[in-house]
Amino acid sequence: MAISTDVAYGPLGHNGGDFWSFRPMNKIDQIIILSGGSGNNNPIGITFSSTNKDGSKDSLTIGGGGNETTVIRNDTINIDGADEYLTEISGAFGRFIDTRFDVLRSVKFTTNVRAFGPYGPNVGTPFNFQAQDGAKIVGFFGRAGFYVDAIGTYNA
Repeated sequence: MAISTDVAYGPLGHNGGDFWSFRPMNKIDQIIILSGGSGNNNPIGITFSSTNKDGSKDSLTIGGGGNETTVIRNDTINIDGADEYLTEISGAFGRFIDTRFDVLRSVKFTTNVRAFGPYGPNVGTPFNFQAQDGAKIVGFFGRAGFYVDAIGTYNA
């Protein structure tokens, strides 16, 4: 019997912040994106969640801090049923008010059924991770502190 192994792509961004990784046993079924602020100029914050068989949740929140912390938008993505799964993440890395390096400014998540976003101002250098040949995005990793400094995907 073959054992499935994840393939990691990325991360893109820079080496600020601390390493983080979210690769749950079950599929990611909810993503919450915090964005907005004065002039839609807040840093992006993301919470990834997965529901376990016993109903408990595994989750991880990254980014969303910094000097301007007023959140205007709080968008929830629900990835429904066993037949819907993540296939792509895209967005842009750009300068934020007091950062020396580019940070996550915009993000969009796509499943095999629909697209969500983009969230945040679409400024800076675009990026895209797309699962190939029927693979699924099953987790994320990167670097973050107040800001999401880098992001990559685990595909299976």
